[in-house]
Parts: sequence; structure tokens; C-alpha cells
Amino acid sequence: MATSGVPTKLGHVALRVRDIDRAVAFYRDVLGVQLRAQHPSVAFLGNREDASHEIALFALGPEAPGPEAQRVGMYHMAWEMASFADLQQLHQRLVSSGARIVGYSDRQCNVMFLDPDGNELEAIWEPPHAELERLRASGTPLPQLERAPLSS
Repeated sequence: MATSGVPTKLGHVALRVRDIDRAVAFYRDVLGVQLRAQHPSVAFLGNREDASHEIALFALGPEAPGPEAQRVGMYHMAWEMASFADLQQLHQRLVSSGARIVGYSDRQCNVMFLDPDGNELEAIWEPPHAELERLRASGTPLPQLERAPLSS
């Protein structure tokens, strides 16, 4: 495997949205991502201290078509959570805000949901390897979120 000339981590994701203010409010107020800069048709948000931003939002206007499940392109992006408790808190904010919840996995600790423009997102907590091994050895299943009704 190559050890040089390869990416080390994903820098940011850029999404096209209809309404920049609505998108910023969702990512800032519901997800808790800090607004770094906003201009009339673009905004940059992120929580990592070592990056200028993790998500860039570009406004297209209210008539722009939404994502299509049968087209090539991004399926979803995932936000890693530091703990299961953090995942639970985010999940509660999603439910309280009326965000569209579209799925959960039985194999991991996650929630799948849509942003206001229909872009699919995931929030996931992956236990550290030692914790996962401890759970497996004791026969204890991964914790699961209290599932909200799915949106269609």
C-alpha cells in the first residue's frame, strides 16, 4: 500500500442547498456545527479545531431540484459522535426539531436523517475497539437509540 501521496483524512463536504439561512440554521442549531463564515450564497461550518470548516453550503435557490435516490452521487455523509450519550442528545434534538428520520441500523449505533434539502446524513457512535471487545465477550449488545417513527 502506498504510504505517500495519499489523502490522510477527508477535509470537508460541499453541499448545494436551496435556502442558505435555513440550511445554516439546521446544521448550526440542530446538529450543533459552528458557523465559521456566511456570505449571501455560501456558508462554512465546522467543529474541528484543525480545519477551517467541515461542511460548505452553496445556495442554488428555492426552485432547485432535490437529491434523487436513483442518480449517481452522494448517498449520505456521516458525523461521528464522541459517545453514545452524545448520539442520544443529538437524536433528541433531531426528533424535537421535526427532522426527517429515515433509518437506524441494527448492527451499529446510529440514526439516518435528512437535512432540510433532502440530503441524507448519518450520526454514528462507534465504540473504541476495547469497549467493543468487552461488549462482545460479555454477550452485551450495542446500545440502541429509542427509535422515533420513520419519515417517508
